[in-house]
Amino acid sequence: MQPQSHEFDGFEPLVSVIIRSRDRIPWLLELLERVFGQTYRNFEVVVIDSSTETSEEEFARLRAVGDPRLRIIRTPPRGCPAAANDGVRHARGEIVVFMDDDDLPERPDWLWCHVRNFQDPNCLGVNGFQCYPAEHRASENPLFPALRRRMTLAYGPFKEPWSFAYLPTRKVGIEHLNGGNSSLRRSAVLLGGGWDEFLNYHNEHSLFLRLHRRKPEGTYLVFDPDARAIIRKEVPGGLDYRFSGEVDHRVDTLAKYFLWVVGREYPGRIYGLAPLFVPYFLVLAGIQAWGIAVDRGTNRLLGFLRGVAHAPLALARHTIGERPPAHDGFPAEGLAVEAPAHAGTERGEAKR
Repeated sequence: MQPQSHEFDGFEPLVSVIIRSRDRIPWLLELLERVFGQTYRNFEVVVIDSSTETSEEEFARLRAVGDPRLRIIRTPPRGCPAAANDGVRHARGEIVVFMDDDDLPERPDWLWCHVRNFQDPNCLGVNGFQCYPAEHRASENPLFPALRRRMTLAYGPFKEPWSFAYLPTRKVGIEHLNGGNSSLRRSAVLLGGGWDEFLNYHNEHSLFLRLHRRKPEGTYLVFDPDARAIIRKEVPGGLDYRFSGEVDHRVDTLAKYFLWVVGREYPGRIYGLAPLFVPYFLVLAGIQAWGIAVDRGTNRLLGFLRGVAHAPLALARHTIGERPPAHDGFPAEGLAVEAPAHAGTERGEAKR
C-alpha cells in the first residue's frame, strides 16, 4: 500500500537517484527493484553505466525494466568520481541521492528517510547507515562508542577521513559524506564544484573540503541512521576492486590524497605542518600495510615496516610530480534542466 501524500508532510521535491554501475547488471537489477519499490515516489533514477564486459542479453534485461523514471547513461569507465559528476550533469532533481550497484536499500522508506531531512533548508546533505554483513570488521556494535561517535564522518588533524557510519544515533554537523547511501542538494554539489576525477580512493572528499569553506553559515550535513542501506560485500568488484591490495599502490594513493587534494585546499595542514605531517603519514602508511597483511594472513610487523619504508618515496614522488587539475565547477550548458515536480511520466520524468 502506497502512503498518502500527507505522510510526506506536503514536502515532495523531485529526487534524482544516481546509481554508478559497471559489469554488474544482475545486482543492478536487484537494486532497481528495491528503489522502484520505495514509498516516496517523486523521483527519477539515473544509471551511469560504464560496463565493458556485459552481454547484450544482460543489457536487454536492464532495458526491459520499462519504468519511465529510469534513464541509462552509457559512459567509458573513468572511475567513481567521474561517474558521480556525470550523474549530477544528467540529474533533474533538486536532491541527488547516490548509490552503487553493490548496495541495497534495507527498507521501503529508505528514500524518504533521506528526503525528510531536507525539509530544513539549512540541511545540505545526508549520510545514511551502512549495514554490513555480520562477519565484516565494521561491527555495528563497536568498542569505544563515544570516541567513534565523535569521529563519525569527521576529519582528523590532517583531513584524513573517518567513517563509522553504522552507529545508532543521529549526528548533526558531520564533515563529509560517503560515496554511497548519501544525498545532497544539487545546489550544494554545484557550490562545491563536484569531485576531482584523478583519485580512485578517498575520492569523495575534494567536494566536501571545498564545500566546507564555501557553504553559508548555519548550513550543515547530517548522519541519519534511519536511512539504512546494505553493503553487499559478497558482490564481485566494488571498493576492493578499485583499491589495489598492493602496498605500494595503497600508499601512493594515500600520498596523492594528502598532497594533491588536502594540500591544495588546506596547504597549511600539509606543508605548513610538514614536521608533524611527515611522521604522521609514515604511521598511516604502515597501518595501511598492516591491514593488507591481516587480510592476507602474512607477517603483520613486516607489512607495517614495508608501508613505512615506502612512504617517503611516495611523498617525494607526488610532491615534485605534475598534479592533475581540480574538478571545480560544472558549465551551465552541460547541466540538465531541473524538471518540475510531478512532471508527466509520458516524458520519462518523475511523478508521484
